Amino acid sequence: MDTIKLKLLKESYDRELTLQEREILQEALENDSDLKKEAVALQKMRDILKNKNTSFSPFFVEKVMNRIDRQEDKTLEFAFKRIALPGLIAATILLLISLLGGDSFSIETLMGVETLKPEYLTDFILYSN
Repeated sequence: MDTIKLKLLKESYDRELTLQEREILQEALENDSDLKKEAVALQKMRDILKNKNTSFSPFFVEKVMNRIDRQEDKTLEFAFKRIALPGLIAATILLLISLLGGDSFSIETLMGVETLKPEYLTDFILYSN
């Protein structure tokens, strides 16, 4: 089946074809049995969809939006469990190693400024934010 003629068949349902396009399509339908079967299948599908009465239950939109909200909450919860909790545990382990492994523990050691010289203190305060 020629893809150009198939595309032309599908477009015939959506827009008005030119005279030349209609002639090409008509000739293709007469000569190509697969294209003719496709045309019949498309027409059946259009008829089914046209005659189908679709209606949604009351509060359908609200139900869908609530489900989306719950799914987003689960995604955030999943991200928190997978990233934040292990990060917190790793930070706690590092803090314990630092506390138990060193000879002394101070705020300067914790902040990494134990070797800070007094003349650079103003630079540290200004640029640490």
